[in-house]
Amino acid sequence: HCHPAVQILESAQQDGNEIMVFVGNRGCVQIFTGVVEKVVPMKGWLNIFNPTFTLHLLEESIAETWVTRKPASDGYVTSLELFAHDGTQIAQLYGQRTEGEQEQAQWRKQIASLIPEGVTA
Repeated sequence: HCHPAVQILESAQQDGNEIMVFVGNRGCVQIFTGVVEKVVPMKGWLNIFNPTFTLHLLEESIAETWVTRKPASDGYVTSLELFAHDGTQIAQLYGQRTEGEQEQAQWRKQIASLIPEGVTA
């Protein structure tokens, strides 16, 4: 069974819906918005290769993965959040949306596929 981050990125790649990936540190936050063109899991690394965005994520560094639903003025915003062993946030993934618009139905479906039956987010 592959990691939820791999599952969601491969689903977004196959379906062609735009996503947003936020990766931050103490100094800045990098935000990617667009279609995931190439997902390459290799030797414990999750790699995204796009012409303007590359991400290399060591899967074993992800201690916890959370699905969150946050209230917004236009409904809920659902994310997949990745955390390290020390509790720091590694990344947040969202379906792309414009302020004032509902979240993508496709993104909600992709996230729902990660949640075991009987568990709520």
